[in-house]
Amino acid sequence: MRTRFAMDERYKKILLHCVDEYRYTSAQRPMHFVRVMKENKGCISFGGQSEEPDPRNPLVVAIGDSVTAGHFESFLPDDPEELSKAFKKALEDLARGIPFPAADLTDARVCYLEQFREMLIDKFEETSVSVINSGIAGDSLVGIARRLDRDAISYQPDLVIVNGALNWSEDLGTTEEYKELLTDVVKRLKNGINGDIVLLTPNGDVPLVFEGGQMGSSHTAERAQAIREVAEEQNVCLVDVWSIWEEARNMGCPWKELLSNGINHPDVTGHYVYAAALMKMIESVDGYVKSQND
Repeated sequence: MRTRFAMDERYKKILLHCVDEYRYTSAQRPMHFVRVMKENKGCISFGGQSEEPDPRNPLVVAIGDSVTAGHFESFLPDDPEELSKAFKKALEDLARGIPFPAADLTDARVCYLEQFREMLIDKFEETSVSVINSGIAGDSLVGIARRLDRDAISYQPDLVIVNGALNWSEDLGTTEEYKELLTDVVKRLKNGINGDIVLLTPNGDVPLVFEGGQMGSSHTAERAQAIREVAEEQNVCLVDVWSIWEEARNMGCPWKELLSNGINHPDVTGHYVYAAALMKMIESVDGYVKSQND
C-alpha cells in the first residue's frame, strides 16, 4: 500500500530548506565506501583466471526501527483512551493466539534507504549498489544489538547505517545506559566489518501520553546528543538529522504536522531529508580528499 500522507506545503518548504542548509561536519568520512563506489564497474575481468575474489556490488545495510523499515500512517485511533483500549484488546488477542494486527501502513519503496540508493545511483553512474533493509518496526537499540550479527555484520557491508534512537523507554534504561549500549554496538561493528559505520540521529518525535503512562519518549533529544558523543568518541561517521528537524521547528514547523502517524514516522519528504543528509556525507569526501592533496 502506498503512503498518501503529505505535510503541509508551507512546512515542506521549510524542512527542505533546512536540509539544503545542512552541512556535514563530522570528522569521519566514509572513505572506504566512496572508494568502492568509484572503483566498482559492475563487471568481471576477462582474459584469464584471477586470484582475486569475484567482485560484488557495493553493499549498504541499514539497521533500525519502523522508520528504517518504511512505516508511515498508523491504523490506530488518535484518541488516547481509544488507543489504550486498542492495545489492551491486542494483548488479550495475543494471549489467545491471535497475532497483532498491522498497526501501520508500510511503503518501503519510499523509505530513506531506497531514496538514498537512488541518489547514489545518480552520483555513481558506473556501478550498481545493493541495499539491505534491516529495519524492524517497534524495535529498539536493545533488539538491534541482539540481532546485529545476523542483520548487519553477516552481510559484510561496505556501509552500515545505525538508526536506533526511537522506541527507547525508561523500562529499557537511562540515557547513559543507552549510550553504553550504542558504544558496544559500534565496537562490535568495528570488529566485525571492514566497511564504514554511520550513526544517524533521528527525526523529531512527539510523545503520546495515555492513561497516565507514556508511549514514546520525551528524552529523544538526550539520546540524539548521546549519539553525537559516541560517534566522536568511536571515530565513526555522524549524520545529524535531529539538528535539521530542530532547525525546522525553530522556523515554525510543528513536528506533529510533519509526522505521518502524528508520533514518530516522517512522511516521504521526511525520509528524503534522511537520504539527502546522507548524501551530504558522501559528497563531503571529494572536498576532503582535495583539501588533503592541496
